[in-house]
Amino acid sequence: MTVATEIISISCPTCGGSECIVPSGNILDNLYTLYMACNSCPPDPKLKKDAPLKIIEGEGYDNTQCNNCGARHLDIVMAEALAVMVKHGCRSKEAHLFDVGTPLIAIGCPLAFAPRLKTDDLILIADNIDQTVAEKLIDIPEIKGVIKRVGTPTQSVGILDTDSEPHTYKLLAGCDVRCDVVASSFGELCIYKSQSKIHIEFGRESPAKMQVLERLYVQGHLTGETVVDGFCGPGTLGLMCVLAGAEHVILNDAWRTAIENTLINIEANKDILEVELEKFVDTSTLPDIGDEPIHVAQAKGDGVVIDVFHGDFRKLLNVKEVDGFDICLIDTYPSVDATGFARHDMTGRMIII
Repeated sequence: MTVATEIISISCPTCGGSECIVPSGNILDNLYTLYMACNSCPPDPKLKKDAPLKIIEGEGYDNTQCNNCGARHLDIVMAEALAVMVKHGCRSKEAHLFDVGTPLIAIGCPLAFAPRLKTDDLILIADNIDQTVAEKLIDIPEIKGVIKRVGTPTQSVGILDTDSEPHTYKLLAGCDVRCDVVASSFGELCIYKSQSKIHIEFGRESPAKMQVLERLYVQGHLTGETVVDGFCGPGTLGLMCVLAGAEHVILNDAWRTAIENTLINIEANKDILEVELEKFVDTSTLPDIGDEPIHVAQAKGDGVVIDVFHGDFRKLLNVKEVDGFDICLIDTYPSVDATGFARHDMTGRMIII
């Protein structure tokens, strides 16, 4: 990632490195210049994304890095990726840039321009690709990891229910950890994800979910309250509720990867959340899909407590540490009937997101 990094004691869950997880403050301080062109960068190459390129010959565009900042335009990186794919036979010579795959910048944030990328700034999700080609693709300096899509783009990554089989993509080469900047009227956090195992939300769904939280915040339903994020994923909604002034946040998910990412996100955002994390359980000992809720960790700060559980949400209210709540956020996949998770003995307000 191309930010001035302060090394923190969080090992990357994929590659084990110490530089993948950057404190959120470092990212947010540099966010609005992160992917900008410098004064020496070549102009936008204006490549047509929906027409074949003469990519083997490299005609019509300059694919060299900026001699000042070392960055390259996203389309140039994708064109080089397409050249590798064509050379190795997994794309035709008539393929377009759109045929390469889904590019995800390492630090996802709203941009009004195409990003200029530096080393390890891009994770590529692609169809019809093998490991040999993926290993060639990560030789491109800007590409951090290559993920093979499994199933269709509409299939959610993760688990639909504790009784369902996990659906994950396959990391073929490199590292799949990236983060999305989640913004609201009451603050911003950086949410890290193991992207081959966690559902992609940035850009399409997250703003709508933040609007739900913002309405609750304006109406005074979050400040000083106890909030349950029953299907927390990497912890996005629950941790944003801490920013909104919630006094007690209970994060729960049955998918182990989600819990691992949640703990990373508490650590990466701890200076913003003003908490310190204590882990009770080694997450490597947890089953992939939880049943009876296990109290994994707790983070505390001045006037706030965050509890993290791994287990079936339907059993969460039987846990002694969960002594009622004011609001319960139910954020399941669109194909799941969220109302089926409501309980008649719920004393708080259930919000389906």
